[in-house]
Amino acid sequence: MRAGRITGRYSFELAEVDEPTPAAGQAVVDVLLCGVCGSDVHAYTEGWAYNPGVCGHEWVGVVREVAPGVRVVRPGDRVTAGLAPGCGTCPECRAALPEYCSVAFSGYTGRLAPTNGGFARSIAIDANRLCPMPAGISDVAAAIVEPTAVALHGVRRSRMRIGDVVAVVGCGPIGLLALQCAKVGGAGHVIAVELDETRRARALAVGADAALAPGPELREHLNTVTGGLRADIAFDCAGVPATLQASVDLVRRGGSVCMLGVTSGDATVQPIRWMNKEVSVDTSFVFTLEEMAIAADLIRTGRIKVAELHDGTITLDDLGRTIDDLAHRRIQAVKLLVDPTAG
Repeated sequence: MRAGRITGRYSFELAEVDEPTPAAGQAVVDVLLCGVCGSDVHAYTEGWAYNPGVCGHEWVGVVREVAPGVRVVRPGDRVTAGLAPGCGTCPECRAALPEYCSVAFSGYTGRLAPTNGGFARSIAIDANRLCPMPAGISDVAAAIVEPTAVALHGVRRSRMRIGDVVAVVGCGPIGLLALQCAKVGGAGHVIAVELDETRRARALAVGADAALAPGPELREHLNTVTGGLRADIAFDCAGVPATLQASVDLVRRGGSVCMLGVTSGDATVQPIRWMNKEVSVDTSFVFTLEEMAIAADLIRTGRIKVAELHDGTITLDDLGRTIDDLAHRRIQAVKLLVDPTAG
């Protein structure tokens, strides 16, 4: 079968790979759609991914085959994948921290199974990582459940309280989903902070109370809404180092920042401005299978809108060029999906 593989820094190929077969405890899933994530683009530009490897972790598919003894899913189930339950034996699990299981994290990030990803017709995957999708959501929506769970986990991990004034910095897919999760979680006023005008419009379309570019108008709006206090919390979803300090500057004394955007670059910060305001900074990385199921239900019931994020669907033949275009900012897209069955 054909698969899209990142083979090094700024290097991508369409390759013929073997059809997967399920090892013990695994299922083989035929991929219907797979989202192009910012981390896939970073893997292409920065070269930190496995090499060669089939990227693509935001996918939905149908179970074709399961290994003997697998009971959690069966052929015909429509599923997506997340972080496995704790293994029970690693240091984190033995310390009663199964949500940080090192084996599960390694499986999610691909270090244990470097050839498996959703930019292919089929994928072999541990069955305990699979989450069945409800009948009430489309394949397009199901392919966006995974990033929704990322945003949901960040909001749940954060220090946000009901009624808070929230700033969401960066309105890519995670930012647009995080602002909706914040609204669902009881935020009183959500401000989208974004340079791009079209993304500000999308933020308003999915429920932001205001969408502003950094600058005097944003500062004036914050002062008006908060009586001069600034935001209670900022979610940094931009995925660029410069926005960390900018996010800290948006919050009040005693406020907090939750980092959701992934960046491997160095950030220049001014610690005295953090300490002077006693700002708390939290980070968030993945999610639980429970949160994935919650995310799917929020989409099913219309409390989270994902259709507004979808910019189009491409084929595997288009994938290499599209990732390169995204990397060089020749195109702007919030969420592109890949149909590995087409073309």
